[in-house]
This record gives sequence, C-alpha cells and structure tokens, in this order.
Amino acid sequence: MASLAGGLVGGLAQAIVMTPAGLVFTSLNVNKDKPGFKNDSALRVTRRILRDKGIQGMFAGGGAMAFRQASNWASRSCLTEIFRSSLKMSDSGVMGEIGSGVIGGLGSCWNTPVEVVRVLTQKDASVGKQPKSFTAYMEEVYNREGIFVCV
Repeated sequence: MASLAGGLVGGLAQAIVMTPAGLVFTSLNVNKDKPGFKNDSALRVTRRILRDKGIQGMFAGGGAMAFRQASNWASRSCLTEIFRSSLKMSDSGVMGEIGSGVIGGLGSCWNTPVEVVRVLTQKDASVGKQPKSFTAYMEEVYNREGIFVCV
C-alpha cells in the first residue's frame, strides 16, 4: 500500500510541474510553422499564455496529466514492489531488482491512452480551441483510428 500511495502522491506532484512544461512544448511543436509563431521560444509561449489566460492557462490538460502521472507511478511502484517482495525477485540480487522494475514499468503502460488525451487537450489549448472532455477525446480517437490506437 505504501508503494501505491507513494506513487500516487509522486505522480500528482510531477503533474504540477509537467503540465505547464508539456503545454509549452506542445505549443512550440503545434505552432512552429504558423505565421506569427516562427520565432517562438519557451519563454515567449509562457508569457503569451500568462498574458492571455493567466496562471490557470498554464494548466490546460492538467486533469489528464494528473491522472496519467498518478496512475502511472502508482501502478509502476505497486507492481514493482509486488514482484520485488511478494514474488521474491529481490532474492536474485541486482538482476531481480532490474527484472522487477522492468515488469513494473511494462505493467504500468496500461494508461497510455490517458497520455494521448493529455496531448490532444494541450494541442487544442495551444491553438486556441476550447479543450473537450476526456471521454470526448477518447471517442474521437476511437472513431478515427480504432481501438488499437486507444490502447
């Protein structure tokens, strides 16, 4: 339970930093060839968002980012600990530690669709569109690309 709780808290803390950083990165990529954005830098994008939308504007996609990071780190930490302790992989030394970490990391990939939603949310915010709901993005991706892109 401690590894699960620690992963949740760590993931939420990471989302506080990563949401604005991800938004700036996404904005730089989405707008790079558009007129008026060619000389953009991370500082210019940040200033523009703060000027136009305030500090709250820096957290577009924050819900998806928080869910993604918290669920990823919680499942990764918990699965790693299960394999390390309950299945006694740590008894195999360094290779057991590496193996339990690899299994924990692979097992936490279940939430990749949440990252897709985060990127789409921040993409829309970066081009001035009102972001949709989490489920609306998932339905959009499923309808356009099918189930395998969602998972």
